[in-house]
Formats: sequence, structure tokens, C-alpha cells
Amino acid sequence: MKDPEILSRFDGRGRAEFLLGGLEGRHSDRITAIGFEFGYDLQATEMPSKSTIRLVFVRNDSPPVRQRARQTQERLRAGGPLLPMWDAPTARPGTTPSVTAEEPASARRGVTTYEANGAKKFALFAALLSVGCFAVAGVLRDRPGAALAVLVVFAVPLAVTAVLIPRWMKRWYEKNRRLVELHDQQRTGQGGPPPSPPPGSPDGHPHAGDGQ
Repeated sequence: MKDPEILSRFDGRGRAEFLLGGLEGRHSDRITAIGFEFGYDLQATEMPSKSTIRLVFVRNDSPPVRQRARQTQERLRAGGPLLPMWDAPTARPGTTPSVTAEEPASARRGVTTYEANGAKKFALFAALLSVGCFAVAGVLRDRPGAALAVLVVFAVPLAVTAVLIPRWMKRWYEKNRRLVELHDQQRTGQGGPPPSPPPGSPDGHPHAGDGQ
């Protein structure tokens, strides 16, 4: 999916949807990042089928977000990049490596997916696979070596995974949520270093008459 097609969906309408099939799914992070710059929140990530993904965005009309959208338009009119780099802080004080806008976009999609579905589906899937493997081991009880291999390699690890998935995913969610919150704060000037003003705008504020 090309950038012009993505931009055409974020044209000020209240809701924007993207149905991505096959290899188009690789564009999901870029779509999410562009939507963020134009003042859209990712509302849902859905999977209508095994090979398709649907991203649902809604326009955020809060003043800080509308200002970010206006600054994005100004940056583009001045010939600036569609997606600015982001100075992401690290565990080491004083280090802020620049990363692409798609990294927090990926975290944003992860947060939305977790908040919508939690970890139950993944844990249940692993548990069902584990039960199936135990059943296979039972069928192979006349072949102790094969039955033991199924238990050790598949059944037991899957059972342990089913138990630990909620904890793992909770940690993964909290890490992504902190990254998203920090990115939002920095991009709206509410925490950390303020976002860089768009090229051609010395004060970084939207000019009178600009809007989305």
C-alpha cells in the first residue's frame, strides 16, 4: 500500500478503516504511525480471516492531537518528512537514540490488541495443544520411547507455556504501554523534550487559518 493511498483515508473523516490481506499486513505499523501523525487513534485490530487484518481508526478531536495534526500538515507543506524520527530514551541516562515512528506504532497496535483480547485466547490455544499432545502420548503408550518424546518435547512445554502466557503478555503489554505513553507525551509536548517544530515554522505553533 502506497503512502498516497494511506493519506487519502486520513483526510479528516471521523473513521478510517484498512483491510489488509496477505503481504499487505507488513504495512500495518506504517499505517498506524501515519494515522497518529494526522490525529487518529487506533481503535481496533481485527482479523476477519486467517489471511486478513482490519485496522480501525477514529479521529481524536482533543486540542493537543489536533495541534499535532496541523503541525504534520505544516511539515509536509514545508517539504519535511511524513514520519519524523523519535528520540526514544533508554535505560542509560543521557542517551536518546533516534528510532523510526513505526516502532511506537507497533507498540500501539500491541496495546490495542491486548486491551481488546487479553491473554486468554493465547493461553487457551496453548492449553488445547497441550491436551492434544497428552492424548497422543496416551495413544502411544505401547511405544514408551515415542510417548516420552511427545510428553517432553510438546505436552509439558505447552502446558507450562499456557500457565505462563498471561504473565508474559502482561509484562509485554506494560512495556508497550509505557512506550506509547512516553511517545504521546513527547509528541504533544506534555513530557520530556518537546517535539521539533516543523521546517519553515520558527515557533512550531500552527499558524492562523491552518486546520485539518
